[in-house]
Amino acid sequence: MFRVNRTYPAPVSLSRKLRYDGPDVHEALQECFFGKCYICENKDPLDINIEHFVSRKIDDEKSYDWDNLYLSCGRCNNIKLAKHDELLDCCNEAVWNRIKLLPGFSAKTKKVTVEPLFHDNKTITTADLLEKVYNSDHTINKRLTSAALRSQITKTTQKLIRNIIEYYEDDTPNDRKLYLIEKIKVMIRRDAKFSAFCRWIVLDDAELCEILEPFMD
Repeated sequence: MFRVNRTYPAPVSLSRKLRYDGPDVHEALQECFFGKCYICENKDPLDINIEHFVSRKIDDEKSYDWDNLYLSCGRCNNIKLAKHDELLDCCNEAVWNRIKLLPGFSAKTKKVTVEPLFHDNKTITTADLLEKVYNSDHTINKRLTSAALRSQITKTTQKLIRNIIEYYEDDTPNDRKLYLIEKIKVMIRRDAKFSAFCRWIVLDDAELCEILEPFMD
């Protein structure tokens, strides 16, 4: 998950309270969320949902509340449903550093690491949701889609690791090292896909952590 800065004022169509998924809402959410699902961080998902962070079934007044509308992929929205309402709110706080996410190393890795670092209810519930999103295998559909998601994560993070390996090569010139640092900065930006995984890889590196942690907003 990643920090989101929501823009204001709210899309005009919400004031009419006829629909919460008008074109202006879609466009505004795409901009705020960098085109990423706020849960799995997949970028430009094929199946886009406008999700109610607090379920409409719990509070109907939230149906057209701009602060309650989030961009998610259909898969994550289906897994979350109304079962995970006490979640960390990426629009109101930094969330990526409360749950450690580390990828596998194989393109067909069996699991990724989801480790809550705090023990409050919201962190634990959010970690439980992420565990289901990334590692669920209780149905054939969930098993296949989570495997595909983990494969995408591995491909992204392996690019990062290749940059890190090159950075530490004895024959890498200083100007090339500076270039590699800039490439890594791009991969840990909030708008990058699977940025939380990339950040945790960097944080586990004694040297790069010192250089790059200040850029992890």
